[in-house]
Amino acid sequence: MKSEDLTLRAGLERYYAANPNFVQNQDLQVGRLRIPWQDLLRHDIMHVVTGYSTQLDQELRLIGFLLTALTWKRPWYYYAQSFVVFLELLGMSLRGKAFGDQYYNPSQVCRLYIQGVRQGLTVRQKINAYIDPETVMDDPLTKLRSDYGIANARAWDAASEERE
Repeated sequence: MKSEDLTLRAGLERYYAANPNFVQNQDLQVGRLRIPWQDLLRHDIMHVVTGYSTQLDQELRLIGFLLTALTWKRPWYYYAQSFVVFLELLGMSLRGKAFGDQYYNPSQVCRLYIQGVRQGLTVRQKINAYIDPETVMDDPLTKLRSDYGIANARAWDAASEERE
């Protein structure tokens, strides 16, 4: 089945099948910060709706997108995720450190993040940071993308279609 024909629920199932090591149905402890499962789910939903993969270049775009596409009323750590992760990756780049097996120079890190910020500014309707995921699980991805004006980056769903 093509990703355009998927509901959000089916897209998430495909996304988790492609990423079996991801935390599901439980909070995630990151140092002293506990990220509630509902917020992790919302983040994963945004991967599915935007089509961004979990590769670092795509993740940089997604966190930039989330900074500007979500309503401004949101949990404080949503801002930290966007700014702190970006600054951490930029700092690593300035020190010449690679991200996994890929090195991104500082201008690439900034360019990727800004691409996401710009895309987030183009949404027709701001995304409610507190949306109950169950209210949209059975909506087709094409409808969600159309309602909000989100262009599909096709990074995760194109790869999953190739495996079928």
